[in-house]
Amino acid sequence: MNYQEFVGSVTGFLRETLPFGTELSLVPLEKNNGVILEGLTVRKEGERAAPAIYLDSYYQEYLAGRSIRQIQEDILECCEDREFSEHFDTDFFGDYRKVRSTIVYKLIHYEKNRELLKKIPHVPFLNLAVVFYSLLPDTPAGSATVLIYNSHLEYWKVSCQELYRDAKQNTPRLLPAEMKTMSEVLSEFSDGLDNTEEDGIPMYVLTNSRKALGAACILYDNMLKHCAEWLGSAYYLLPSSIHEVILIPKSAVSDQRELAAMVRDINRTQVLKTEVLSDQIYFYSPESGQLSIVKE
Repeated sequence: MNYQEFVGSVTGFLRETLPFGTELSLVPLEKNNGVILEGLTVRKEGERAAPAIYLDSYYQEYLAGRSIRQIQEDILECCEDREFSEHFDTDFFGDYRKVRSTIVYKLIHYEKNRELLKKIPHVPFLNLAVVFYSLLPDTPAGSATVLIYNSHLEYWKVSCQELYRDAKQNTPRLLPAEMKTMSEVLSEFSDGLDNTEEDGIPMYVLTNSRKALGAACILYDNMLKHCAEWLGSAYYLLPSSIHEVILIPKSAVSDQRELAAMVRDINRTQVLKTEVLSDQIYFYSPESGQLSIVKE
C-alpha cells in the first residue's frame, strides 16, 4: 500500500480500538533542518496533552517488511501508555519548578534551522545552535521529548539564560557522555562478531548513554579538554550527526580536506536529512582550549 493508504489503515484501526471520544488529528510538524513530517496526535476525552506519533518512520518499517498489524499494535500501545500522560499533564508541564529537572539541550545547525530558531530559545555556538527540550520517560514508541518554544518561556516567566543554566546541569547527569573507539562501536552493531582493530586512521566516537542527540556532549564542562588528554594530542572533530561526533588525533591526519570531503559525502548518502549536524569539520587545540571551525 502507498503512504496515504497506510495512514488510512492506521487511523482506521485506532478509531475502532480507542475509547469513544478520542480525537485523532494529522498535523505537519517541523523537524530539524527544515524538514516537515506528518504527525498523528491522539487526544483522549478529558485530556489536554496530545502526544505526536511520527508515521513516516513506521511507514519505512512497513516498506522494510514489518506487518501492518504489528505496527498498529505498537502505535496503539503508545497511545495507551499511561506513564506519558501522568508526566505530561497540565499541572506538570505548566509549572517550571516541576519541569526544571527534565530540561536538557541538543545541538542543531544554525543556518539550516533559521526559521525554527525564530520560535525557540537558543544559544549560538560556532555555526551551530544550542536548543532545549524536556526529556520525559520513555514510551513504547521511543524517547518522549518536548521541544521548548519561546511561548513556554513566556508562560513560565523564565529567561533563556535560566533555561541554559538548568540544561547545563541536567544534561550531563541525565545523558552522561561515552567515548569508544570506532572498532568498539562497530563491534556493538555486529553483536561482537568483529573485534579487530580498524586499519588506517584511528577514530573515536563521542556520544551520550542513550546514543541519541549525543553531539551535545561537546558542550559538557571540560569535555573537550578531557578528550584531548585521553587522546594525548590536539584533534579534529567530525560532526557525524546530531547523535554523535568523531574525534581523530591531529597526528593521524595528513590532509584535512579529505576529512571535510568525507563528512559532506556521508551527510548526503548515509545520514537522514533530519539528523545532519554540519558539513564543516572542527579542530580542538589543547594550547588554546578552544574548538574552532576548520576553514577550507
